[in-house]
Amino acid sequence: MGNKQQAESAAIVLDCRDHGESDLIVTFFCEHHGRLTGIAKGAKRSKKRFVNKLEIFSSLRILHTTPQNNRLAFIAEAELLDGFLSLRENISCYATASIVRELTLLATKEVEGDKEIYPLLVWVFSSLNNAQPPTLSLIFFLIRFYTIIGYSPQLAHCLGCNKEIQPEETYTFHITSGGIHCSICNRKAPQNGIRLSQGTIRSLSTAINQPLERLHRLQLSENSRREALSFLHSYGRQLFQREIVSWDFLEKTYNT
Repeated sequence: MGNKQQAESAAIVLDCRDHGESDLIVTFFCEHHGRLTGIAKGAKRSKKRFVNKLEIFSSLRILHTTPQNNRLAFIAEAELLDGFLSLRENISCYATASIVRELTLLATKEVEGDKEIYPLLVWVFSSLNNAQPPTLSLIFFLIRFYTIIGYSPQLAHCLGCNKEIQPEETYTFHITSGGIHCSICNRKAPQNGIRLSQGTIRSLSTAINQPLERLHRLQLSENSRREALSFLHSYGRQLFQREIVSWDFLEKTYNT
């Protein structure tokens, strides 16, 4: 290890792959460092330091070096905080967690810390592990995640006429503009959008600013869940300019 500086971090495992006969390359999202990729030497043979700890979605406390010059960090030790075992035993929860993992890997870069993403990941995996409805957990994760990375959907006013939400008006979310249009402005829009009810708009607007520990107090009707998942899925594909592969897995597990 020489003079390499070591740090201790709370971390969520996002990816793990073999490297040689006995090592593992592991990608974490850390509380203070953001996304971090490191090598766990001898992890596949470990009977103490790493056994049953480096599973995807696991919550850990890791001892690691600080990566420099685009090199891998060295993962010295790992302490399991929560394996989220119930999440792994429910296929709908696992599929939902896979979307969370995929989007986090797409949206983040190495060692770019973000103080809001880590607690959001802990919240969504804990929610799924504690039998909260997977659709609600995913909806609340996505609306918060898009906001954190700088692409919060505009739900407060019409992007066409700039008028605030009106109680009797109908609104349509347009993916490319990232916001809602009232019925008049929607007729002038160059593309079809996704209709959002007043209830959906109000609930999602509240979810953006609600403290994490109170998010599950919010409830969405079945119709609002369908609307929210449809537009959040389409909006994600637009943001990342690619299909969200894990979403196909999710759709095969339950009827949203």
